[in-house]
Order: sequence, then structure tokens, then C-alpha cells
Amino acid sequence: MSHEPRPAGDGSALPALRYRDYRVFWLGDGLSSIGTQFTTVAMAWQIYELTNSPLQIGMLGLAQAIPQMTLLLVGGLLADAVDRRKLMVATQLVQLGVSALLLTATALRVVSPGVLYLASMLIGVATSLDNPARQALVPNLVARTDLTNALALTNAQRRFAQIAGPALAGVALAAVGPALCYGVDTASWLAMLAALLMLRTRPSAAGRPAVSLKALGEGCRFVWTHPVILTMMALDFGMNFLGSPQALLPIYARDILVVGPQGLGMLYAATAAGSLVAALCMSLRGTVQRAGLLVLVGVIVYGATTVVFALSHLFWLSLLMLAGAGAGNTVGAVLRQTINQLSVPDELRGRMTAVNSVFTTGGPRLGQFESGVTAAWWGAEASALVGGLATVALALGVLLQGSVRNLEIVGGRPVDRRAGAASAASAETPA
Repeated sequence: MSHEPRPAGDGSALPALRYRDYRVFWLGDGLSSIGTQFTTVAMAWQIYELTNSPLQIGMLGLAQAIPQMTLLLVGGLLADAVDRRKLMVATQLVQLGVSALLLTATALRVVSPGVLYLASMLIGVATSLDNPARQALVPNLVARTDLTNALALTNAQRRFAQIAGPALAGVALAAVGPALCYGVDTASWLAMLAALLMLRTRPSAAGRPAVSLKALGEGCRFVWTHPVILTMMALDFGMNFLGSPQALLPIYARDILVVGPQGLGMLYAATAAGSLVAALCMSLRGTVQRAGLLVLVGVIVYGATTVVFALSHLFWLSLLMLAGAGAGNTVGAVLRQTINQLSVPDELRGRMTAVNSVFTTGGPRLGQFESGVTAAWWGAEASALVGGLATVALALGVLLQGSVRNLEIVGGRPVDRRAGAASAASAETPA
């Protein structure tokens, strides 16, 4: 692995941006992320308009979750076995094709729930192969000491996209319709493709495993034998499966808060606004020592604000609570990613990331399905309320257990402050 060295003695508050390849990747990924939000908003609105069913919103998430959770481990193995940049070029081309399919079907007025389900499944296949390579590539672009800053900036860029994307998508949806949203997303994939082709960093081919079940099992064993990493992943899955109100936002926008498609864009953007503020604060703050405790605080804030959002009938209060949920989620997510990435050698990073993505990517999609089913049975407000309470209970249980609460990052390595030595989340390769 090679990357452009940062000038010695550089005191920049945003050191990751001093790496040319990281800047290129960061900008391209940001533009692509904005386009993705256009499709996310348009698909959710379109399926609800076509079916008038909360359950169908949940089914749309399930259609994406099934291939994601089935193929993510394969994506992680490929991320370690082949050139990560080339793998991502292939997956971007697939996602560009899906956006073009949705654009064409909508423009020709032949879009249907079946078309949306097919598109969601294809997106799930592409992202399952893309996400492990995308996440594993970032540590190849910066030095180890600047990884926390790079992850915080990547998170900030994604959250900004989640603010700008839904807000602009809401306007486009109200003014023109879903076709414009899909057109913007189709064009945005070209930015990511250009960024990938411009990268100079070439990770070393040494140590790449063969594509085999044995190599796949090695990555799974690594995660299983590191309890802190496993706990971080379980936290991620639990809060996204139980507590995510995102799938319910079309129902809140149309039926509870009565704010229409433009209000829907603002609801989506509110979560991202809180996330962006939190991510920028973390990127400026630098290394956080009490990382484990702050992970749990972030999850508790996320759950508590979700509870208030569930009960709110005031638009401004709903926006505020979604922003608080976004901030809490981002604090926890950045630190969970940092702990996980610092705890694994590069030759296992793609597979570890894939196992983690089963939790972080599958959780929200299955959570979308769970929220839709619960809303269909008991109503959207009850669904969000139960999810928020369950998330707080999960975090308090892990807090009392203690292993995560006492985790610190010292010298670029996670350690248990009680023992003063490498924690269970050490970077040693398992035998």
C-alpha cells in the first residue's frame, strides 16, 4: 500500500485533505452521494403514491436488504483479493445503469411497484460488492495517524449529501416529478467514475488471498475472536434495525405533519444536518480518547431523540429531534469505524468491513421492513416510539457490561484503560 505522504510538521486541522488522492475520492464520492439521495427520496415517494401502503415502503427496503446481506461477504473477499479501485468502477457502472432504468421507466410512464422492487434489488447487489471496497480503500489513501480525520470527513461529506440531496430532491419532486430525480442520479455516477480513474494510489498486491471459502472464513473468524469489534457491530445493527424512523418519513410528511414532498425533503435533510455538524466537530477535534464511552452516549442520544420524534406533531420539533438523532448516530458511527479500522491488518480489512457492512447496511434495510410492518399493524407513531425505546435499552445494557465503556484510542490503537494494554480489539492477525 502506498499513499502520498503529508508534509512533515503539517499542523492542519483537516490533515486528511492534504492527501491528493483522498481529496479526489472525497469530492467524487460526495457528488455521487448527493445523486443517490435523489433516487432514495423519489423511490420512497413513488412506491407510497402507487400503493398507498406503509408495508410496501418496508418491502422496498427488504428487496434491497436481501441481496446486500447475502453478497456482502463476497464483496469483502473481493475487496481483499482484487484491485479495490477496479472493483468499484464496475459497481458504479451497474448503479448508473439502474438509475438510467428508473429514469426511462418513469419518463415512459411504465414504472410500477415491480420495477421499483427490481431496481432496489439491483442496487442491493451493486452496493454489497461496492461498500466493502469503498470503506477499505480509505485507509489506503491516508496515513494511519490521519485515519480518524479521514473517516470524520467522509462522514461529514456523506451527511452534507444527505442534507443537500433530499432538500433538492423534494423541490425537484414537487416541481417536475421523479424523472428529474433519477436523471440527476444518473449523471452523478459519472463524477464517481472520474474520481476513481484519477486515483494514483495502488495498494500492494502482496498478501492478497485467493477467492475461496477458506479466505472468507478467515475474515469471519477474525471478527468473531475480537469481542469489542463484534459488540460494535451488534450495536450498529440493533440501533438501525430497531430505532430508525427514516422509512416512516413519507407517512409523517403526508399524513401526520401534513407537509407534502417539500417537507419530506426537509425531514430527510434534518437528520443529515445534525450528522454534518457532529462530523465537522469531530474532524476538527482530532483523536478522541474515551471512544468507547462516546459510542454509547451517541446511541443513547439517537434513541432518546427518536422517542420524542415519534410523539411530535410539530414540524419544527420533528426537525430538531431528527437533527439530534443524526448527531448522536454520527458520533457513534465515526468512532465505531475508527476502532474497527484500527483493529485490523490491511490484508483482512475488506473482509472485516464486509462483515461489519452486514450489520450497518443490512440493519437499516431490515429496519425499514420492520418499521413498515409495525406501522401497518400499530401505526407509524407506535413504530417509531417502540424503536427508540428499544435502542436506549440496548445501549444501557452494553454500558453496564463495561468492555466498550472502558475502550480508549491511544497511539493509534484501541486499548482497555483498565488493563493499560491492547484490548480485545487488537490488530493481531488470528492464527
